[in-house]
Amino acid sequence: MPAPDSVDPALKQTNGYDFRNNANGDTYIFLLGSDLDSYNAARGEFIKLAGPCPVLPDFAFGTWFTWWEQFTMEDGKSNVTEWQNQQLPIDVWALDMNWRNTSQDNLHSGEVGSQDHYYDHPNSALFPGDGLYGSSFTEWFAWLRSQKLRTYFNDHPFPVASRNEGGLQTSPEEVAFRWQGLSSWLERGLTYWWFDHNWGFSIPPPFVNQSQTSGNWEGLDNAAWGSHLYYTTAVQVDKVRAGKNDTFYERPLALTKFGLPDWRPGMDPMMHQESPAMHRYPVWWTGDGVPLQGAVESTVNSGVHDFKTYVHSDCGGDYHPSQGGDLLRWTAHCAFSTVFRYHGSDHRPWQYGDGVTSTIRQYLNTRYKLAPSLIAAGQAAAKTGTPFVARCDLFWPEHAADGAGNSTQYIFLEDTLVAPIWTMQTNTSTRSVWVPPGDWEDAWDGTVVTGPKTIQATQPYERQPMWHRKDGGLTILTDSPGLRIQDGNWSSLSLEAFPAQTAKRTRRTLYAQESFIRGEEPATTDIIMTTDGSGEVHFAISESSDTAGRAWVVRVHLRPGQRASGVSVDGNVLEAETVVHLEPLPAEAVYFPFGGAGAHPPAKAGPVVEVRLPSARHARAVVVSLS
Repeated sequence: MPAPDSVDPALKQTNGYDFRNNANGDTYIFLLGSDLDSYNAARGEFIKLAGPCPVLPDFAFGTWFTWWEQFTMEDGKSNVTEWQNQQLPIDVWALDMNWRNTSQDNLHSGEVGSQDHYYDHPNSALFPGDGLYGSSFTEWFAWLRSQKLRTYFNDHPFPVASRNEGGLQTSPEEVAFRWQGLSSWLERGLTYWWFDHNWGFSIPPPFVNQSQTSGNWEGLDNAAWGSHLYYTTAVQVDKVRAGKNDTFYERPLALTKFGLPDWRPGMDPMMHQESPAMHRYPVWWTGDGVPLQGAVESTVNSGVHDFKTYVHSDCGGDYHPSQGGDLLRWTAHCAFSTVFRYHGSDHRPWQYGDGVTSTIRQYLNTRYKLAPSLIAAGQAAAKTGTPFVARCDLFWPEHAADGAGNSTQYIFLEDTLVAPIWTMQTNTSTRSVWVPPGDWEDAWDGTVVTGPKTIQATQPYERQPMWHRKDGGLTILTDSPGLRIQDGNWSSLSLEAFPAQTAKRTRRTLYAQESFIRGEEPATTDIIMTTDGSGEVHFAISESSDTAGRAWVVRVHLRPGQRASGVSVDGNVLEAETVVHLEPLPAEAVYFPFGGAGAHPPAKAGPVVEVRLPSARHARAVVVSLS
């Protein structure tokens, strides 16, 4: 935003940016140590120095949808309504290029060049209005908000210097033009912007005068500079929204480019190192035409090397899948990844029939069930720099050469091993998977594999290879997800517990739903699962820091042949006949992971002991004795 009058007069021409320090640069040395704890400590030190990856607004963990299509307002309303009719969860429905009138007609007097260089040419033919600055979209923004949907526009920025209307990137003219253009739309109802770096023109970094999509100044390229510009603009507008107590917009956000060039399978992840500040401007997409294998690699590697927690690719790819199985492979990965954003061609699920739509609905519902865990993982990433889509060597560095360093598989939310299949030509396909140390339960059939070892996993389109951590896994989910993240009912939450047979302690933190108040920390609840190695599993659920009441369903996944010989709740022993054992389903039954309260386990798993705790404000304690 334009610098205030209080800025040093010597910095007025650079909008407060101080470029007078011409030293070669400061050098910081991080001693990573020889074990995992010291490595994680070093990452924490980097976060202290360079700043954290910010916490996302809750809605950002839901489904995003864009399609490069010339929608009218009525088309948009019809498509959003169909998502609702199909009971498909979605939180962001956005417009690609067609929000702006890109024709050469009716340019302002004295203007030179295309209208897509400016912000005051809304496409009133598609979104009716009087054609004035932003007014064409007043009804559209209001309607989306009535549906509890957020939205964004893409932007292909053009620098004022390239049309002889001002100076370079930090000049008063460029800053005023960009601020006016971006902030005015945000104030009218746009939630955030997409800095669409991949276009025939773009803004350069400071001190570079060009309009093509490139530019580098002292190691700062235009992808990193654009990420900074769009995110910090959102931060400034968010301060204005905060003054109006408008919580619909929650935290600031921008969609920008993760680095250069666009990712392709097999690339060296060290090629994509960016400014050591770029991780502060989420979220990031990997570019155009990225195949599914590349999508997985770039997401996983960016969390290791770049401190970027929310790198993702266009879900569904920049093409129209010819078959539903293709879209299912993409959807499965995106549901168990950082940001779930359908983009590119037409990826509306219902085109592929009821069967495909039903499976996609299951994946989307599962992601929305996992919202408590996803939101907590975002908080943890901001505090520690640890990604929640994590390459296996972040947990088992001693096995990096054996398979833990493989960037085509990952640990999701600390407890689920995910190995996407990117073969689209055949339905049932096989891939190699490195299984980490310990016991891992197949998420689909319940069989247990013990690592470390490499296995072959075979699954149809509908099933993504996944395994639950069987030696201390603990996942929080809601059994009542809504069609929007904010509509999920968190008054009762389930704990999916996979206790270890040895002595082990697992800790999770719950961050209260929609508890974000600017300047205040959200309310938290700590959950600790402890096994003693002798058959007892203890759960300690703390009082919420805001003393809110909540019910819990503790679901303990046993091994075949195991039973609960006793259960106590808050020190009171339950009668044996009241202890519920949910037996495995028959082999022919249809099963989907993370079923939640009341769900029976898959055919080859052990039973699930389910303990229901009525709503209370006080701390809870559950002990399950196994035999």
